[in-house]
Amino acid sequence: MSRITRRARCVAAALALACLTATLGYGTASAATDAHAGQLASGHKWSITRVAGGFRITLDLDKQLPVTASAPTLSVDGKDLGPATEATDGKSLSLVTTDPSVVSASSVTTDAFGSKSTSTPTPLAPQQAEPKITSKLLNADPSKLGDHHVFEAVYNFGDQAIPLLNIGGTRGELEGKVYLPDGAGKKPVVIFEHGRHSACYGPGTPNPAQWPCRTSPDSTEQRSPIPSFLGYDAPARALASNGYVVVSISANAINAKDNQLAADYGAQARGELILDTLRMLKKANAGDNVVYHDAFTDRNVSLGQALTGGMKPADLVGKLDLHNVGIMGHSRGGEGVVAASTLNDALPVSQQFGIKAVLPLAPVDYDRISLPNVATATILPYCDGDVENLMGQHIIDDSQHSFNDNVLRSAVLVMGTNHNFFNTVWTPGGWPEGTADDWLSYAVGANDPVCDPSSATTTRLTPSEQVKVETAYVAGFFRLTLGGEKQFQPLFDGSDVTAPSTSFAHITVTATQPAKSRVDINTFENPSSAVHVSGDATAGVCADMGGQGGVTLPQPLPYCSTTLNEAAVPHWSPAQWAWNVPSSPMLHMSWTSPSGQLRVTVPPADRNVSHFQQISVKMAADEFVTTGTDLTISVTDGAGHTWSSPVSDLNPKAVTRMPGVSSPWLRKVILQQVTIPTSSLAGLNLTDVREVRFTAAAGADGTASGGVYISDLSVENRAVGVRLPAQQATVNLAPANVDEGSGPGTAEVAAVLSRPVGHPVTAYVSAFGSATGKAGTAMQKVTFAPGQTCVPVPVTTYGDTLPSATPATSFKVSATDVAGAVMGDKGFSTLTVREDDGVTGGTPAPEVGVPGNVCTEYAASRTPGRLQVKNAVVAGATTILSASGYRVGESVEFRLGSTTLGRVLANSTGTVSITAAIPADTSRGKASLTAVGAGSGHTATAEVKVQAAH
Repeated sequence: MSRITRRARCVAAALALACLTATLGYGTASAATDAHAGQLASGHKWSITRVAGGFRITLDLDKQLPVTASAPTLSVDGKDLGPATEATDGKSLSLVTTDPSVVSASSVTTDAFGSKSTSTPTPLAPQQAEPKITSKLLNADPSKLGDHHVFEAVYNFGDQAIPLLNIGGTRGELEGKVYLPDGAGKKPVVIFEHGRHSACYGPGTPNPAQWPCRTSPDSTEQRSPIPSFLGYDAPARALASNGYVVVSISANAINAKDNQLAADYGAQARGELILDTLRMLKKANAGDNVVYHDAFTDRNVSLGQALTGGMKPADLVGKLDLHNVGIMGHSRGGEGVVAASTLNDALPVSQQFGIKAVLPLAPVDYDRISLPNVATATILPYCDGDVENLMGQHIIDDSQHSFNDNVLRSAVLVMGTNHNFFNTVWTPGGWPEGTADDWLSYAVGANDPVCDPSSATTTRLTPSEQVKVETAYVAGFFRLTLGGEKQFQPLFDGSDVTAPSTSFAHITVTATQPAKSRVDINTFENPSSAVHVSGDATAGVCADMGGQGGVTLPQPLPYCSTTLNEAAVPHWSPAQWAWNVPSSPMLHMSWTSPSGQLRVTVPPADRNVSHFQQISVKMAADEFVTTGTDLTISVTDGAGHTWSSPVSDLNPKAVTRMPGVSSPWLRKVILQQVTIPTSSLAGLNLTDVREVRFTAAAGADGTASGGVYISDLSVENRAVGVRLPAQQATVNLAPANVDEGSGPGTAEVAAVLSRPVGHPVTAYVSAFGSATGKAGTAMQKVTFAPGQTCVPVPVTTYGDTLPSATPATSFKVSATDVAGAVMGDKGFSTLTVREDDGVTGGTPAPEVGVPGNVCTEYAASRTPGRLQVKNAVVAGATTILSASGYRVGESVEFRLGSTTLGRVLANSTGTVSITAAIPADTSRGKASLTAVGAGSGHTATAEVKVQAAH
């Protein structure tokens, strides 16, 4: 799995331009006025040159970039200028900045190869022990092996057996390991997907194409794939022995290509790979012939040929219940399983698989993909040195109130666990190459005694202990959600319990119960007249992270945190491709004396709590608490009777800062669950609960002041809920093409909904710069009203009058954090800006013309126009072709099949006409004529019969 862009959390101020009202802001700062485009500064293996609209910084590397570097950054004189573009050969990095101060640079550096911790920790806070809580042990253990005998086999259809989604035409392997329990009848199916890791190993010369590992099937190079998919044997065997079919799949081709070719870093490719695997299994289950063509070896491979280990295709027939599916993804695979579920939801119900449960394990969440309609449990390792900001927390936060669905969502925080040790192939001793303790390899302040495994006071688990935790929670989650084994529900519903096999571990769970099992008194996501503050207290809704590494555009709400490292605030750390998208709004309460109090009025319709098991609220000590604070929580009925308890008695972790000494990545702020059983509210009229109060109290710090974050005050019953099959509408972005222009201007990008729906849908559209462009980073919230399917998103552009070396530049645009629908497979798109002042070398890009309304153009691009053919199409002769509906001045390319017949500019009415010469060697018979606009994408077509010359 790749390192996250931990040191690239903030795009430089020169790139982070202010967002105009209701407009995505693109722009550049003023560059020097002379036209000289030569080298401006240079040093050992680096140079800075002038480019149109800014300055390009290039750093040549001493060694090839490791595949584990997800988004390396460049810094000039210690100033982080943001993510850089990786060269195809992995041996250089570059980016464009508009900051003219780089002209006087004296050094250029990168974080691509990780950062080493100092030998002596710098104390940030006194070391503190975690609050001592003795969790109850379950009577059953989900990791205990069951009575089924398990047959194991690897299948491999070849290194280039299937096309991969949205990753530059790459084909990848269809390979994995099957764990098949004995016994008759269909069984639930669980798919595992590993994360981003080196794809190949061995002493031979790497394939310049990066995948497959060898350049050809008969190559003698000693290069082989790293079988990351074999690293989850323990949870797979625990599940299979209890009657679940497990398939762990390989994603090496995606790992080899994603950062260079996939706009979303391969999330949707990983998701579609899971669906492709399920399609293969569907055929196998039906007894159909399963054959894939491996383009690498140029041969067809059947399932019988693909299977090894003695398993036969007949062994799978009738054994798979594909209406009862769970998916687990580790690291990048964690975002992959989220994408798989949303891609599945976008299909017609008849084509969907029954994905009922999703478990992201130490996941990335670059894309802020919200996830409806499935039980979800994300596992967060506290000592993660790879995904150190535990961004998988966003998967829960973004989804829990965005859909009125009836499913359980859980965040499982495991103290002392790192990133790699969940996969035994990535663990030292598990494979000849590519193993590491990621905390020691990458963490800033890795020798912090809380996470340094060599410390006498470490909380770290051993590799075998970490696998035991993984096994219990992966097996337990799927046995609960797919098998209905309710004895494991307390592991995920926020109860203070643990499995017998994990009694050594410190694990906490926060849960959002299914919609039908809870009533939200107040989510605290928006200011509310039901919230009252008195005494020496203040309270207000906050969101996002400010300060160093935080969001770069103005936000409507105050920041929740401004002093902590982004790794320490998982709820608010910015996501790579949703940088300025608001995150995790909640209430921030602070006080300076015991008089401080927060009162929350219970709505009249929700005052009868007698049929609920508990009152629940999520809470964490704020960034200014040194060790611990406290509150008294009180519940009052209509007669004025009150029940009270210190929060520290209910859950001390909710008011205590998490452990950490010298690493800025630790002392994390993560909400914890505080529950009050309604059975304990002695003396209250449970049919008339009127108010919940939070009153300041002294905590471990021993001070009268304190502060907490509060979220999700609910009354609830603990439940799992159920997925209801439904097709979700999808939010996509249409590609846009514009001229650069001679100065500031405005372009538009079309945000489109796949079909009309009867409720509002929201998404956040972000635009990003690139190493060959003139853009900063910007964001705008988009709302589709009921029935609306297209929204124009304005984008401020900045042009100039200077030529450049590139015909056009494409800027990434994303639609993330969708509510009321899901991200579609075109959730990432491009705004392409054409160089209209000439290029210094090569051929200019075709004219894109004058844009019209983007929604009108999008609709036209979806419905091909009619290409008029004036006379017969005769090989070796000419014919007159004409079409309309194009932009004024755009270049329209005419083609007969794949043969270009010429280009013509559309006139002032958007019409084109050409006298086209039909090549004499054109095949006779039926053929397709097309006319495609370079700017609008509008296409006109005609079916013709090519005749022989008379």
